[in-house]
Amino acid sequence: MKTLVEDTTETYAPHIIIVGGTSGLGLALALHHQTLGWQVSVVGSSAAKIADINSQHPAIVTYVCDLTDPSQTRMLLDSLSGTQFQRLIYSAGSYTNERIHHLNQADSDQMLAINLQAFEQVFRWASSHLRQQLKQSCQALDMTKGDKLSLICIASIAGTMDYPYASLYAKSKRAMIATASAYRAALAPYNIQVNCIASGYIDTQALRDLNDGDASHKPFIMSTQAAVDHIMQAIVDDVELVIFPRSMRYITSALNHLPKPVLNWILRSKLDKAK
Repeated sequence: MKTLVEDTTETYAPHIIIVGGTSGLGLALALHHQTLGWQVSVVGSSAAKIADINSQHPAIVTYVCDLTDPSQTRMLLDSLSGTQFQRLIYSAGSYTNERIHHLNQADSDQMLAINLQAFEQVFRWASSHLRQQLKQSCQALDMTKGDKLSLICIASIAGTMDYPYASLYAKSKRAMIATASAYRAALAPYNIQVNCIASGYIDTQALRDLNDGDASHKPFIMSTQAAVDHIMQAIVDDVELVIFPRSMRYITSALNHLPKPVLNWILRSKLDKAK
């Protein structure tokens, strides 16, 4: 087991909390940290997925929480208030394909709540909690660079595009990127790192479900393990905004250099619905 602090009586293993860690990329990150010797706690909304993790990975601590309910989220964070952790990843997300479906009230509420409001609630709590840990303990001073206190959020490459016709999903992810950048600046004096991940298509079950069971047609789609490798390296290198795969990073960068009316016309022309 990987240890960070050792004495004659016990070994110290770092602790990670992954919000949205019961499936897809979040679960893959949870299992990867477990193989590295981390204590792992995951939060999810599905009781069935929680039960599956409890059965297959009993060492992982699980929490059920509906992030669309601020009171439930507050109760979750209160229950975690006595827990020390060195890393938190916000991997929860909600997506509705606005190219096909007109956004209804329920989908709008859910995307706003999970992609932005709950994210802000969790990050505000986590940053305060980590700062308090630093005041109460010198343990963090002994950490190696790779295991320093850190907050990470999973955004989307869609959030790196700046154009007026962006979907609610893209706008909420763009707000997440900006919020993470602000936290990075605010927490720098505490030596707490903040990283934001803006990936392209990842071959998860959720993406396959959105595409009739097969997402192989998505451009530059990558495996979950490849995404985990990118994210872990970015954390080690402490990259503020990680955009991958490289091919999509180049494409979005080029598009962002176009005049806004041209970019808006190009992207709007791809939509299947009238506005």
